[in-house]
Amino acid sequence: MIKDLILKTWIWITFLKNKESLPTASKMMNPKMEYEYLSGAFTWEDEGLWELRNHHLQDAFKYVLNHRMKLIVGPDNNVGVMRSLSFDKKIYEIAKKHFPNWIGFNKSRCSYNYELENRILRIKKVEKWKYQKLMNEE
Repeated sequence: MIKDLILKTWIWITFLKNKESLPTASKMMNPKMEYEYLSGAFTWEDEGLWELRNHHLQDAFKYVLNHRMKLIVGPDNNVGVMRSLSFDKKIYEIAKKHFPNWIGFNKSRCSYNYELENRILRIKKVEKWKYQKLMNEE
């Protein structure tokens, strides 16, 4: 419990320091969705998280990305969480307050989408298979 409070405080400070530093509009016609290995979630290439080269903000956003992925695939699919469903959701809500216009919070990227659900679940299945294969080789 105390660990969650400390982590939540650190994330809040990180969001506060970087408030509204993320892009609000895309310069791309059709940005590509990409798998992000550290969080096990997905980003779109125009969202600006990795261009900032701010590892603190990137680390804090892994909870946001995981919760957003849960919103896209729907509650019936177990795509995992970073800490817990309630913790990830709380961090997601805090991020929305500090980055309200971030392109990653567009409704199309935070709502259930059948096509994205299928794509995400397929990619996650392949990544799980690759990971298990890697572990079995050692």
